[in-house]
Amino acid sequence: MSSHEHQSPAPTTDAAPQQPPASIFRNRNFILLWCAYTTSAMGDHLSEMALLEMQEATNRPNSTRITAIMLFVFMMPFALFGPVMGYLADRLPRKWVMITADVVRAMVLFSLYACFLWLFDAFEGTSLELRPEADGKPALYSPWLYAAPLFFVGLFAAMFSPARAAMLPTLIRSEQIVRGNGLMNAMGPIASIVSFIIGGYLVVRYGPALNFRINGLTFLVSALFIVAIQPPQRSSIHLAGTPRRRGLLEGVGYCRRHRRVIEIIVFAVLFWAAAGVVRSVIPALVGHVFGGTVTDIGYYNACLGIGMLSGALLLAWLGDAVRSEIAVCWSLKGAGLAVLWLAIVAGFQIGKISGGAGLFFTGMFGSGVLVGTNALIQKVVPDFFRGRVFGVKDVTTMLGLLIFLGMLGIPRWENIDDYVVLLLTAVGLVLVSSGIWASRTRLRRGRFGLAITFWKNLNEFYCRFWARVQRDGICTVPAEGPVIVAANHASTLDPFLLTATSPNRFVSFMIAREFARWPIFGRLVEMIECVPVNRTGIDIASIKAALRHLEQGRCLGIFPQGRIQFPEEPIEVREGVGLLALRSGATVVPAYISGVTQPRFSNASKLADFISVIAPLLRRHRAKVRYGPPIDLSPWRGREKDKEAYREVAEYIMKEINALAAQDN
Repeated sequence: MSSHEHQSPAPTTDAAPQQPPASIFRNRNFILLWCAYTTSAMGDHLSEMALLEMQEATNRPNSTRITAIMLFVFMMPFALFGPVMGYLADRLPRKWVMITADVVRAMVLFSLYACFLWLFDAFEGTSLELRPEADGKPALYSPWLYAAPLFFVGLFAAMFSPARAAMLPTLIRSEQIVRGNGLMNAMGPIASIVSFIIGGYLVVRYGPALNFRINGLTFLVSALFIVAIQPPQRSSIHLAGTPRRRGLLEGVGYCRRHRRVIEIIVFAVLFWAAAGVVRSVIPALVGHVFGGTVTDIGYYNACLGIGMLSGALLLAWLGDAVRSEIAVCWSLKGAGLAVLWLAIVAGFQIGKISGGAGLFFTGMFGSGVLVGTNALIQKVVPDFFRGRVFGVKDVTTMLGLLIFLGMLGIPRWENIDDYVVLLLTAVGLVLVSSGIWASRTRLRRGRFGLAITFWKNLNEFYCRFWARVQRDGICTVPAEGPVIVAANHASTLDPFLLTATSPNRFVSFMIAREFARWPIFGRLVEMIECVPVNRTGIDIASIKAALRHLEQGRCLGIFPQGRIQFPEEPIEVREGVGLLALRSGATVVPAYISGVTQPRFSNASKLADFISVIAPLLRRHRAKVRYGPPIDLSPWRGREKDKEAYREVAEYIMKEINALAAQDN
């Protein structure tokens, strides 16, 4: 409905959420959720290793099919019941949804081996035997029979998943979402590594029963951690006077209305389908390429897990320095190249170390897709829809996974392990192609065009990660129209910091002509339409060029001081900024930059000048940029050609910049 038909009601909230601690490592609720996830993940693969050993997977010609069936059965509940589980995560207390899921999974695991013993006893001495298939002899044995209990474990894992993903952003600050997801996903691989290695050892040494019992115990410990979580009161932001959307399928409708959410889910589907294929062929690689045993399956899965750990820790370290959508684009391409390398290793039987490296990088880039897609959904989807959207994501990703696993496991492929190279090649090409498409599409959608959008993304990453820049408050630079951004000049890093903290505009600068002649930097200066000036005196041609730039409705960055000035030096203001402000009629926005250091040399030389330019770009800083409201220059209206007015306006602009500095005191 359009805004002129009636006035939209004001948003209301049921409760104002309490602000979490500034440090994620001092956040008690996050640490408890972190420990719960780690503990339960540590036990997950113990039962998997037990089931593989019970079927003697490494000694059979269809180990790929056996593994695919196990993953198929475990993931099936995600596809069948995803919207229902997401609905529960939005309607019921998420904490108790997770506790219920853990307790039920523990009960299933504690009774699992006893169920298998009952089957062994029931069919002993009959014509149907619970044993591996043998030519000419009927057998009750089937990989589906061994995998069947995993359906119930997967059912309650599907209940746990959307509740955990939806709760996480309510426990931490918004700027910690990437770091929180990275840390959460980092512990999963650590637990998997331990689980695969210990699971392979225990099942060979003590038999499968102990693996099932330990797995059940991990779920109980996880439930105890979750009991101790004290989540903030759920806030439900909605429009006053409008009904709240609580329908089961409303998550589907929300996704259909938001193209960005659909794209996120599609990328997640591609990754999970590829992950299912890679996980399924690991036993085949171990048995037929590397000549290993069931214990080696654990080691190669550990390589995959170490890679996922490395990727998750890398993203946690980078934090909000890298945009989630960029992480997804590059991770898809990286994972695809790693899978293609794995295909080469399998085809030419290069060696075990090369195979482990391929799995490592597959896991590392795969972790980027997982963290990035989860963080994007948590950022763009409101809390009261989040559980259902994660439910839809679980359905679609698991359907993609099940389709590929079903293609591997349901038909009785003859010697399917002989086609491992072909499978890996196809998966790698799909991932690389989707990553290239995602990057090109994202850059083309940028409001500044492909080249400048790429530059802004690269500059933003550099400034956020290396200079650790933070914007204090909102950016007051208008999205349209001629704008002058006037800032103090603390270092050669200043133009990069202003561009990184101005999301709606790319800022051109008046820059010293000698810098514009540098080979690579000069091309960048030309691309973002900077205006070269002579530092030796008044440059009429440059002033005219700057005025034309502003007349075309662009954004120009100016340092009224004209040069870098150190804190102890008296402030010198040049009248050029006043001339441009009055002549152009542009909006003037003041900005203050702090937290950066500029080296100072007593002896002037070309080497010293070069070092003074480069050093701030190589040092780490804790930069801060604060923007002020647009400056009112109406008292000088009508004096556009008055040189005295130029000086007055320049001094007034500098006064407004320094007023922003005083807010730090």
